[in-house]
Amino acid sequence: MQNDPFRSRRPAPRAVSWTQSIALFCFGGSILLEIGQAQWHWPVIGRGWPILGLDVVGAVLMATSLGLFWAARRR
Repeated sequence: MQNDPFRSRRPAPRAVSWTQSIALFCFGGSILLEIGQAQWHWPVIGRGWPILGLDVVGAVLMATSLGLFWAARRR
């Protein structure tokens, strides 16, 4: 459609894509660590701190990517 407002916008900058990709990688890694510790009784690595760290880093990266996305759209 010609008047589709979602298709008329510019694509997101590469920085947004990279930060979102790294954030999703962090979230996926934390999920795999959770499953590994619960399912296969992996030794608790640092008593859960790596999982929490990956979640926090992923959340910060996702917030950063949304800020970059918002700043790029305002220009």
